[in-house]
Amino acid sequence: MAEIQLNNYATSSRARVKAKKDATPEEFRPLLDKALGALGAGSSTSLRANLTGITVELVTNSGHQADFWRKNWWPAKDSAAVDARIYSISGVAGLEPAAYYCPAMHTALFVNTEYYGQCKSWALGIAAAILEQKHNTLSIHGATALYKGKGVVIIAPTGTGKTTHAFRIFQSEAGKICGDDWAYVTFPDPIPKNPGSPLVARQPEKALYMRSESEKEQGWLRSVFDRSMSENVTVRKEDCEYPLGEELCSATNRKCVFNDGRHWCYYAFGNSRVLVDREGILGPGKVVDEVPINLVVLLRRDDHSPAEVRLDPDRAIEVLEKGEYMILPGAGPKEKWGTISNEPWYNPYLLELDNRVQARFFKAMFENWKVPCVILNTGVEGIDASQRRIVAAIEAS
Repeated sequence: MAEIQLNNYATSSRARVKAKKDATPEEFRPLLDKALGALGAGSSTSLRANLTGITVELVTNSGHQADFWRKNWWPAKDSAAVDARIYSISGVAGLEPAAYYCPAMHTALFVNTEYYGQCKSWALGIAAAILEQKHNTLSIHGATALYKGKGVVIIAPTGTGKTTHAFRIFQSEAGKICGDDWAYVTFPDPIPKNPGSPLVARQPEKALYMRSESEKEQGWLRSVFDRSMSENVTVRKEDCEYPLGEELCSATNRKCVFNDGRHWCYYAFGNSRVLVDREGILGPGKVVDEVPINLVVLLRRDDHSPAEVRLDPDRAIEVLEKGEYMILPGAGPKEKWGTISNEPWYNPYLLELDNRVQARFFKAMFENWKVPCVILNTGVEGIDASQRRIVAAIEAS
């Protein structure tokens, strides 16, 4: 039997680069001109994606960025007008790896970085700004799934388990996956006092950009990841971040996979990712592109909060707007791991954040549509116990 070849790409910047999200056109245009000059006679690719009706164009000289972009999004029609652009250009002399966004132009520029995660997030964020301003749409950084015909949105900071719990629902006989990272929710305009139909969360991505360390807790994912495109997966034991002596892994307290004859490890580096075809995991019958919003679940991870708390609308909005969380390995710079930070609305990818608009949308969701909201602490219970709480809350919604 032929050995599987890992489709893995190592980016020079293996995490998010420094960013300026409020560049003026006067600041932005010279940077863009300099970056475009680096394209010269070299090859570049232009690709248009349809993000829930918003056309975002990527212009890049990175084959890696282009490959992931094609796999990640539904293509836009050739006749569609471009609403926003992202330029991702490597080989720009004299500039450090960085990302810039000009709100007035709905245009982003990535310089000397091929890390796809930040590019993907900013594509979602640019579309979010346009959808919010023109189409009464809320953007949620969260996983979405369907269970017995009811939809759940799991909102949480990176690393607290939203993908894990969405996948547990996905694996159940009565469950289906929608997305693991983002959802757009369009509200009627004006918002009715007594809505006659549920809100709907729509998935803008056709693939799942997953933390590869998910394989640590769900070993069955290894075969799925092996046949997917990956980014920054560790292929040498000496590059592992979690050695324990010569034979063991401190992340699992088990034998190191390299010592077990494997040629790569999906959890040896906290910021490696895999781009997974949703329909290729358990088949197209287990996938949906939208779900009704019957329940919102918030996740936190600490050693002292209750396992479960039902939140009234005001408290739910307070928790969401504050967005307090602990930075876990693989989320943000390594020197900040273990410290407390804040992500308003648990969404660091809103490039044009308006707290008043976010609060208005969530208030309508919880009060007008009467969507229940619970917060679970994944730091005091295991995955199985937290999953039982989620299923019980869905069934009771």
